[in-house]
Amino acid sequence: NKARIPKQSRGIQTREKIVNAATVLFAQKGYFQTNAMQIAAAADIATGTFYSYFNNKKEVFAEIIERIFRNISEKVLMNFELKNYSDPSINYKNIKNIAHLLMTQILSEYKVHHKLLKQILAMALLDKEIEKIRHKEEKKIIDLLVSYMQTYKEHIRVSDFEAAAFMLLKCAEEMMHQIKFKNTGVKKDRIVNEMEEIFLRYILPDY
Repeated sequence: NKARIPKQSRGIQTREKIVNAATVLFAQKGYFQTNAMQIAAAADIATGTFYSYFNNKKEVFAEIIERIFRNISEKVLMNFELKNYSDPSINYKNIKNIAHLLMTQILSEYKVHHKLLKQILAMALLDKEIEKIRHKEEKKIIDLLVSYMQTYKEHIRVSDFEAAAFMLLKCAEEMMHQIKFKNTGVKKDRIVNEMEEIFLRYILPDY
């Protein structure tokens, strides 16, 4: 394992250039049609410099997967304070906000990385390491949803938090996939609004 984690600003910037260039190439050309030399050229660095930061293109691909999933969880966290209030109406409002933020953020990632997400799904079927990374990052989002459910457990109808979180995430992902890659014939906003309604009717007892 020759690659290093940069600590100086110049090294951090170079690593970012590599990741950004790889993100574009993987989306445009696909994983198998992209190599380290092409990534280095797109990042305007020497091929040897690439190997100073990553041992191979799979490591870069793994980094990109981690960032996409991290964007979803972090942006939901940044926009929401996890707190249980004595007023049930405030808790209900917060639960609605969580559903909206989750749907909005997943849709946002599909907008920006729709081609790349197709590559990730395809690679997860072919490569056990990539599937393990995807599963690990997905689990972080599920754990985040479970923590929300635990906070508001007195106000929701579900009891198996992990199974419910998994189901909600997968339903949201599949619907975003349909919106982005299929001609549904229904406007995106209408579908998103109905998905939020479905989620809330499933979670809230008196919605």
